[in-house]
Amino acid sequence: MASRLDEITTARKQRLGKIRRKRIIIVLCFVLFVTTIYIAVTSYSEISSKDMKDSINSFFASGNYPLLLDDNVKMIRPADSCMALLSQSMLTTAKGSGSLIQSSYHGLTNAELASNSNRILVYSQSGKSYRVYNRSYLLFSGNTEFEISSACVNTSGKYCILTRGDEYTSELHVYNKDTSKRFTWYGTDGFPISVIPSESDDNVAVFSMKGSGGRIITVVTLINLSTQKEVNSFNFEGLYVDAIYDGDTLALLMDTRALLVKSDGTGTLQAEYNYNGRQLLNISHQEGNNVILAFGDNMRSEINSFEVLNKKMNMTAHVDYHKEIHDIWVDSDEIYVLSRGEVDVYTTQGSLKRIYPCSTSAYSIYEWGGPVVIEAQYAVKLTESVAPGGDNSDE
Repeated sequence: MASRLDEITTARKQRLGKIRRKRIIIVLCFVLFVTTIYIAVTSYSEISSKDMKDSINSFFASGNYPLLLDDNVKMIRPADSCMALLSQSMLTTAKGSGSLIQSSYHGLTNAELASNSNRILVYSQSGKSYRVYNRSYLLFSGNTEFEISSACVNTSGKYCILTRGDEYTSELHVYNKDTSKRFTWYGTDGFPISVIPSESDDNVAVFSMKGSGGRIITVVTLINLSTQKEVNSFNFEGLYVDAIYDGDTLALLMDTRALLVKSDGTGTLQAEYNYNGRQLLNISHQEGNNVILAFGDNMRSEINSFEVLNKKMNMTAHVDYHKEIHDIWVDSDEIYVLSRGEVDVYTTQGSLKRIYPCSTSAYSIYEWGGPVVIEAQYAVKLTESVAPGGDNSDE
């Protein structure tokens, strides 16, 4: 009998001990939770808070195409799994499904757009004002001392604003993702044209223009944002149009030729593709993909053509298009050519795959699970296509 009571007493003590331990664990977890929330709330800046809200807002955004826009769109850029659409007066962000995230008045004249890593930079080209957004909110408004020539955002969210100067010919103002100032670089060689980020490291390339002996010279300066130092500077004859900076190499798309340059500090010319006197009509490229060069004149569309260049600046396909080319968009394996009343989809080998009829008022295009065209004040996703032979097909 006594041993039975001892067993019951021992079991009761064990149960009480377990209950106490559970209570202690619950109390400790609660204290840890409250402490974590307190630290998060007190340490997060207003910008970090807006980034958290943006993630929630973007996730729950709903809606479908057609997407109503407030004004005619002049630029379209990817923005952290969404699209940023810039018009003369408005900035609109939307998901690929057509779900509107936000649309706001930016209030800038001659506005231009740069985006990357959940940072959208709208700036007044040849003006002095700029705005920094995430997909949902305005984060910061600023002004520069001198006129803005160009701006960019890199993959880590740092952004750079290239301006003219006074004592120096150009100034590059570099900011962190939280909008705090990082440093300023001062240039002395040429008039500032453009700045673009590297797709694979913390460098940017600044492009300036100068004259020498009756020739136009493009000056390229590579700057490391981490060390805040110049990596290299080199010159090429011709007028800069666009560029792709991929860590070890820099593809320069000039007015008369395309160049592939080693960007390891030597500036060695690795390859060159000459346009042979043809006029550039349009350019399209996406990260890690081919470059599409369209040539011709829409007033004489019978001469229009486009070509596919690979990363080594070798031509891999040529298409005699013979129609108006209003816009081009390229992804990893397809080329979308917007002409009058239709979108023609080609492989990157130059074969026509399918044709999407569209409004004759469509003037711009991007791809998100299929072609999306901008017409008047709407973004419209095209779903019905025909094969080159004429058979209907639904995407």
